[in-house]
Amino acid sequence: MTTLSKLSSPSVQVKASRPAEVAAPKAPAAPAAVRAEVGRPVDGFDPAPARSKFVDRPTGQRPEAQPLGLLSNPSVAPLSTPRTAEVSDAVASKPKPTGAPVIAVFDGGVDAKHTDLDGAMWTNPGEVAGDGIDNDDNGIKDDLHGFNVGFNSGDLLKGEGADHGTHVAGIIAAEDNGEGNTGVAAGKAQILSVGGLYDGKDLLTNFERAVDYVVDMKSKGANIRAVNASFGDEFRDAASQERWKASVQKLADADILLVAATANGHGSNMNKVADFPANVDLPNVITVASMDKNNDKLASYSSHGDKVVELAAVGEDVLSTVPGNRWEEMSGTSMATPRVAATAALMFAENPDLTAAQVRDMLVKTVELDPDLKGKVSTGGKLDLEAAVAAARASAASSRPNAA
Repeated sequence: MTTLSKLSSPSVQVKASRPAEVAAPKAPAAPAAVRAEVGRPVDGFDPAPARSKFVDRPTGQRPEAQPLGLLSNPSVAPLSTPRTAEVSDAVASKPKPTGAPVIAVFDGGVDAKHTDLDGAMWTNPGEVAGDGIDNDDNGIKDDLHGFNVGFNSGDLLKGEGADHGTHVAGIIAAEDNGEGNTGVAAGKAQILSVGGLYDGKDLLTNFERAVDYVVDMKSKGANIRAVNASFGDEFRDAASQERWKASVQKLADADILLVAATANGHGSNMNKVADFPANVDLPNVITVASMDKNNDKLASYSSHGDKVVELAAVGEDVLSTVPGNRWEEMSGTSMATPRVAATAALMFAENPDLTAAQVRDMLVKTVELDPDLKGKVSTGGKLDLEAAVAAARASAASSRPNAA
């Protein structure tokens, strides 16, 4: 029997098929010069030239002290911590920051000066731009729009992966200004960049430090509602697995949703793979596969897993921002994941009282069923942006005094 993984209630009913997802209004196409054809790298999937660049999900550096080793049990150790209603109850009782929902992009750094993103960035009110001083006394100088975890600085673009991080950010929140692309949550969400994820320390250590940063910032008033994690890797050793789960639990305790990309394994099944952070089973985690550009079947490069992946979203041939005031089309689960994170932002904007677990469950309950996804993702469906946002809007209306 297919199980809906990571659901807070065992009685979830997946709704019947809905009209196709309604995306944000399309902005005029970017100039041809910035949409030039980019050949796919030789990645083992499709060496043929393509207009869209395939981008494999970054894996970062391996931990030096925790080499990849086989578990004593040949089967993968359970990744889940039992989900209980008390988790949501605990975070629901905490006061919530105000303002536009903030999505933290854990990745290579975001180009905060890009003309399509400069008005969409979260700004740290405790910092003074460019003075070289740690004004808010958090150990990081000039972390105006986030911080670089690989170099412990406010220089977001230093290190690897800035094209990837900037592209992800643009899918979420690129401005509706008539150039390039328009983000799914344009004008409704802000971006906090945690760059340098693939530099300095290993991926796990950097993730832990990134989590500590956003949890601290949220405790100081930043309205951080979700983390976009378009990266991941297999971690078979039990010690690393526990560290991943503990760090994601910190996000859960702070009522922060984690939207994670499954692998680009060309149809591989991730059910028995110790894939982190995507396969952590907690109430605040939702894992995303990629649909093709027509949104009618799973993309050929995408992995799946009906025990560990909840839904799919379009991730092929996605136009978005890259550093230097440019735009490129890229493909990968990395591009599908921010579409879901942006939808979550729109939901939080409709009803700020929703918890991360509630938004997660609304996303899975409102999917559009797709025959091609049956047995591949736990819901058997793909993101229905319009239905998810409508559900959040309805929950806000029902909670108002004198609501019918």
